[in-house]
Amino acid sequence: MGDKEIAAAATMPAVRRMGPLELVTYKAGWKAARGYRRHVDEIAMRRKLEAAAREAQDQIMKAAGVEKSTRTVDAAAGTSARRGFAALRKSLPDLDEDDVQPERDVEAPTPGRIAARLLLARLFDRNPSALEQLRTASPVVIVDVPDTALFSRVAHQWKDALGLQEWRFADLACLPDDTRREQYDAVEAVFKDAPKAADRTGADMRAYAAVQLALPVMAITPSGETHLSKALLDAAAYRLIMPAIDGPLINNVIRIVTGKRCTTPIPEHVVAQVGLHELLLAVRFDRTPEQCVEMLLQLASTKTAKRGSRDLTLDELHGLDEAVAWARSTILDLDAWRRGEIGWDEIDAGVVLDGPPGTGKTTFAKVAADAMGLPLITATLAKWQSSGEAHLGHLLRAMRKDFEEARSKAAPAAIMFIDELDSFPNRSTLTHSHKDYVIEVVNAFIEQLDGLQGGQDGNTAKGRQKVIFIGATNDVRRCDPALVRAGRLNRIIHVRLPGPPDIEKMMRVRLRGDLADEPLEEMSLLAIGSSGADVERIVKDARRQARREQRALSVVDVRRAILGRTNELSAEELERAAFHEAGHIILEVLHGGPADIHAVVAGSRNAAGFVVSKGRKPTAGTLEEYRREMQGLLAGRAAEEIELGAAGDGSGGSEGSSDLSQATRIAAALVGSFGHAGPHPLLFLADRSRTHEIVDHAYLRAAVHQELTAAFDEAKRLLGEHRAALREVAARLRVRGRIDGYEVERIIADASP
Repeated sequence: MGDKEIAAAATMPAVRRMGPLELVTYKAGWKAARGYRRHVDEIAMRRKLEAAAREAQDQIMKAAGVEKSTRTVDAAAGTSARRGFAALRKSLPDLDEDDVQPERDVEAPTPGRIAARLLLARLFDRNPSALEQLRTASPVVIVDVPDTALFSRVAHQWKDALGLQEWRFADLACLPDDTRREQYDAVEAVFKDAPKAADRTGADMRAYAAVQLALPVMAITPSGETHLSKALLDAAAYRLIMPAIDGPLINNVIRIVTGKRCTTPIPEHVVAQVGLHELLLAVRFDRTPEQCVEMLLQLASTKTAKRGSRDLTLDELHGLDEAVAWARSTILDLDAWRRGEIGWDEIDAGVVLDGPPGTGKTTFAKVAADAMGLPLITATLAKWQSSGEAHLGHLLRAMRKDFEEARSKAAPAAIMFIDELDSFPNRSTLTHSHKDYVIEVVNAFIEQLDGLQGGQDGNTAKGRQKVIFIGATNDVRRCDPALVRAGRLNRIIHVRLPGPPDIEKMMRVRLRGDLADEPLEEMSLLAIGSSGADVERIVKDARRQARREQRALSVVDVRRAILGRTNELSAEELERAAFHEAGHIILEVLHGGPADIHAVVAGSRNAAGFVVSKGRKPTAGTLEEYRREMQGLLAGRAAEEIELGAAGDGSGGSEGSSDLSQATRIAAALVGSFGHAGPHPLLFLADRSRTHEIVDHAYLRAAVHQELTAAFDEAKRLLGEHRAALREVAARLRVRGRIDGYEVERIIADASP
């Protein structure tokens, strides 16, 4: 392949978007790789000829009557044999001396070296003035290479890639005080490790000296913010970040190493799995492009199969749209901060995820940290309390240790994830005898959030620098308001249970390509009301069932995993569950319309059934709206009494989640918190969540019971008017296991009283 062919290759789609420096690097890499492949072929040919010569020598000696096994050392015979071998060697064709290169002078086309050079060239093609000033002026240029595997390649290749291999470089790490400018062309600062605190002063002095030389300074580190002197950061004219490996780069590396164009498309999900490790294993000069791509596919598939069910990417976090949007925005801000375009205070570095258990709050923190390339430090109040002997001093010491770890690992920054944030209660509501202890804990926590303890150098201004805080809670209303005010954890992101479209996407992610051709819409509807953790459990159970039966996974396995309790329910239990959920969904449709509401029998939340409404518009909170909500909560119990003569215990029995518990909380709030009902409706006694304090008053307990009785009677009256619809909805739930609001609305219309 000559220069014309190289130029033609440069017009191919994978190469067309290359800048001038990347194109030069591409051509040089292709020529060097071609030379290496020719060199390998020549060595192979030479060895083949030598083997043939040895074989010919053996034949000559056999013809002279000398057997290999009994050959003796005879000077005359040896001379004759050597003379015959020399003659044979002279008869063989010589290799072209112009084409022969010593093995040590030929550079192997390793994909790591080629990828590093191409990415460096691409980086400076995007910033042409940086390279121009390096060659003609004396700027400070800082390049961040966050990928540790790629860093070592860049550290060894950057001079050749930028055409600076002939320059004389002074090493900033050991710059003598008496360095003379005329001795060097530039200064290099390549640091893999961040300097220790004791070395900071010396690093600053060397940085000032380097800047005063008025020579170009090229700094390459994993993160300039933590690896370089502040003096050098302030003097930087350019702050650049190494590009990531992408599809065009992979194609170009394969093209250079193999010498052939890669025509096999590489799927995006495979590209996302490819790093330097995969390139080094898959791309070799003795393979065809198709074999390289096949190997990449295998490595990506193995990598995906070995991933844990929670080893996800931001693209795979479905049902957390607002949180993912915050993470992506923060990634952009971090990049701008690394380039020196914005200060840390401009980054939205405090967020709270508020939502029910199992919705992926903890998983999000891990995925966000991976996407940002930052270390993750996790903490909870329970963890701090369990340290030592649970004395206050031990707790505070453990708390400070975690915060100090977050600050010390900030390279370039760190994420601190604080779970169960509602464990820090509202100080104004504390009345128990241990309130002084709790108040001191909350105060210490706020002090650490504010960074008043400062960094390791004692500078309090740095306390919140380079640390992103993510909190998680099941109910943000229980948190102390001081924690979620502006300047601390001020952004509140509400996480709710996923709807059917997100459930289907979650299933696809966790199925890892299995059942790709099977529709899962029906499964996502059956799983309505499931959290991300529930979906994870469903897929695991389905896979386990298929493994036990030694066959491929099927949709039937998924259905069984979702409706796992159906086969365990007796006919009587199934009938009761169907009427119960039918009562709920009929009143929900009558009061709020058919949109975004589903009923399921034998669902995945360890219950015989449930009704979930998604996307309902918020109400104004009037007395009538709350009374309708109570009617909907008690409708399941009412339906059981209408059709089965008596209600079971499914409506109550558990605090917080049962129908009766939720209805009681609403009724108590109406008479003691909202000012809506009761003997003294304008009297505020307690927060809406403090039901026990309200019902402790006997006269209010009677008012709560009155509200609940009225709601139950109204629910029973409405279901009695639509009894035919109640029976039809229950029948369909028994057969299919699910029904949505629109189908219920049609049934009500067809069976109108």
